[in-house]
Amino acid sequence: MSDTNYETIDWSYDEESGLGRITLDRPKAMNAINIQMQHELIDAFDAFQALDDEADGLAVRAVLVDAAGDKAFCAGLDVGEMTNFSTYHEKKRVPDLFCEMCAAFEEYDAPVIVSVDGLCLGGGFEIVMSCDFRFATENASFGQPEVNFGVLPGGAAAQRLTTIVGASRAKEITMTGDNLSAAEVAEDGILTDLVADSDELQERVDELASKLTSKPPLALRSIKQAVNITRNVGYDAGIEYGSHAWPALAQSDDYAKAIDAFGTDEQPQFEGK
Repeated sequence: MSDTNYETIDWSYDEESGLGRITLDRPKAMNAINIQMQHELIDAFDAFQALDDEADGLAVRAVLVDAAGDKAFCAGLDVGEMTNFSTYHEKKRVPDLFCEMCAAFEEYDAPVIVSVDGLCLGGGFEIVMSCDFRFATENASFGQPEVNFGVLPGGAAAQRLTTIVGASRAKEITMTGDNLSAAEVAEDGILTDLVADSDELQERVDELASKLTSKPPLALRSIKQAVNITRNVGYDAGIEYGSHAWPALAQSDDYAKAIDAFGTDEQPQFEGK
């Protein structure tokens, strides 16, 4: 398994529940994303994948993402690190690495749930959009201010927003660089749920995590893959994937357990195999 002794994030895994957790942990810098954090976030998902590879079945049922401190989920990219980049190829490494990091969230097989309390700008907002389920408090605020620096969002925010809120609203958010309240982001359909405060945030995330961990993990992962394929490739490709995934899942031990328990009060213990 990957080394999980990180400096910019906190990584943990609870074997009993099957829940992994990643906490952005640079609170003095408002959890700004430096190069080291990007590499550590990529490695963190590799570590979860290693747990799956080593397990008899599937180890990780879902991953929870949050941030340390009480001011910000994430203030965006650590701009100070980029001041020494001068050539095109040096600057090209910025979006390349950031897109790789966002893909680690988006493409990890298990569901990823993020909770936001406080400021969430630029790259922080892009991390949020790369997760499957997004919860925030009324205290949260969001924005993509990259246009004010003369660039577009480097982690594909404009592209992801287009699939979530439509082309016109995606252009408005990224072209104006305006800060958005949590209520506005919820109204746009970006959030799974908007809650009053941090206590309710934890309760709501725990509620969803508990529900997801009770489901057959192979089925959850196939559903995530089907949705992503439909969005990224197309409707027909998504249907084609589903037509092959369904019979494969119907041969699993978890499927047999679910069928045996159907119509009874029994709650099967699914193992991801």
